[in-house]
Amino acid sequence: MMKRVQREEYRQCRAGFALVETMIALVILAVALLTLAMVPLMTSKVGIQTARRERATALAVQTLDVLEAGAANEAVDRSEVVSGDYTILSVKPAYGAANYRAAVTVTWGGVTGATSLTMERDLSKFSDLTRGTK
Repeated sequence: MMKRVQREEYRQCRAGFALVETMIALVILAVALLTLAMVPLMTSKVGIQTARRERATALAVQTLDVLEAGAANEAVDRSEVVSGDYTILSVKPAYGAANYRAAVTVTWGGVTGATSLTMERDLSKFSDLTRGTK
């Protein structure tokens, strides 16, 4: 008789423990599923950031090309907004400066806040010869 009472008590304790195990398993499963659901969101966020950085790089290279193709004695220090999202700040000293180097900084608002990209290029003193003028 005593063993039967002990077995019933053990069974009752064991049944409650199974419920706790199930709840813990469900919590772990929910966390895992939420993590998996975040993967596509993070992937698209990275894709958007990459596309914006590529656009900024293309704008910076294009601006550097324009600066290099300009007249050698023309100093440039300007800021312009392109496509509403990108701000281009370009600096080019006049030829004969100690450091004849053009710099372009492109700033844009991204998913994670404002981001900027700076590119510099040494300019050739013969760059205006490629345009056919001296």
